[in-house]
Amino acid sequence: MILHNFTTRVGHRVARLFASMFPQQPEFEGRRVATFHNMRDFIFFRQHRYIFDSAEKARLQELGPRFTLRLLSLQKGSYDVQNGEYEWL
Repeated sequence: MILHNFTTRVGHRVARLFASMFPQQPEFEGRRVATFHNMRDFIFFRQHRYIFDSAEKARLQELGPRFTLRLLSLQKGSYDVQNGEYEWL
């Protein structure tokens, strides 16, 4: 998983949320990677496959699907519509 430009306090929180959705597996031997890029309050999601051209060079090939997310609110704790404490609106 690649996280780019999640540098603010809310960005760190959202990055931890995405990291919990994609747990690390050291024994995983695949060549696919999920990329989350934060730019101007939008989060761009892409899937890539990395390809080794030589022993020192690698490149990314974009796969589908891709989509864009926009964070509307961030709530502390578990989801509660009436009494929930919002961290970000």
